[in-house]
Amino acid sequence: MAAIKRPVTVIGTSRGTIRAAEGIARGARPDALVLTSGFLSSESGSSQNVMSILGSPASLPRTLIIHHSQDSCRATLPAGVDPFVKWSAGRARVAWISGGRSEGDPCEAFAHHGFNGQDAQIVGIAAGFQ
Repeated sequence: MAAIKRPVTVIGTSRGTIRAAEGIARGARPDALVLTSGFLSSESGSSQNVMSILGSPASLPRTLIIHHSQDSCRATLPAGVDPFVKWSAGRARVAWISGGRSEGDPCEAFAHHGFNGQDAQIVGIAAGFQ
């Protein structure tokens, strides 16, 4: 009996976007990638980011970026999204999120960075990525 190959989607959030990029750089080949509140490009605010780790979009699978328009975390600023999409050579698209609540540290779960109060919406967008 032949094994059924099911598509694999890797989802990384915040620093997890770095880990996902490191896995791809080491040879992982997921069918799709979802990056939320990502360390995407130098414009995101961090020199360690998905673009710098991969170097080229050649190994980037079909990618969905989910990003809050008011994310004020210093390493995942919204300004980093468009440069990443341009760099991706058509492999990435963006779902912009707004609303929700932001409380406390801007880089933690209860801020816009963590999509506070929007879990069902974020999971729905990620689950519906085709």
